[in-house]
Amino acid sequence: MDNFTAHVKREWKVYVMALWMIAVTGFLFYLNGTIQETRQACAKLISDVDSIESILISTDANVANIKEKVDEMAGKVNSIHQRIRRR
Repeated sequence: MDNFTAHVKREWKVYVMALWMIAVTGFLFYLNGTIQETRQACAKLISDVDSIESILISTDANVANIKEKVDEMAGKVNSIHQRIRRR
């Protein structure tokens, strides 16, 4: 027993360092899992943003198309309005 106590008194720094390394390794594994979860959430958000962006692009194209049609109709409506006012 005295031999063990003497050994621990001399080598306690090695044991503390080993425990510290085990703790750091555990923390790094935990951190890796958290980073992976964050990456998955980020990928999902990127997918959602891409979907929304494509919807907005198609909506913008439709709005531009409707605006052109309304502009064409505005001239016709103005001429009809002027004809009605003349009568």
